[in-house]
Amino acid sequence: MALSKKALAGLGLLGCLTACSNGGRTPPLYSWQDFPTQQYLYLKGQTDPQAQIIVLEKDVQKAQAKGLALPPGFHAHLGMLYATTGRTDLAQQEFSQEKTLFPEAATYMDFLLNNLGQKAQPSS
Repeated sequence: MALSKKALAGLGLLGCLTACSNGGRTPPLYSWQDFPTQQYLYLKGQTDPQAQIIVLEKDVQKAQAKGLALPPGFHAHLGMLYATTGRTDLAQQEFSQEKTLFPEAATYMDFLLNNLGQKAQPSS
């Protein structure tokens, strides 16, 4: 029994769509982990900065193990937590990392770096 041209075209289209599909899942762009929850808890005043640092440092390790990038604001938030606990050297590293990864945040990161008493490098 011969298949019509429409049936063949339909089967071809179905095969093409199946081949292009990745199971309906788009791989994540960022490793969000607990970041949104930690930000919310911090803003509500319901967490300790040191406890958050521990959670976020674990999130960094998980993202690196999966080869995923951390989301915008992650390094800035972690830097703010470090600054809150008096570790300005680590805060500077995190603010600089945020500035490097997300150049649109450079002005704000420069402001935060200057408030740490550090000289911010001019943005290019």
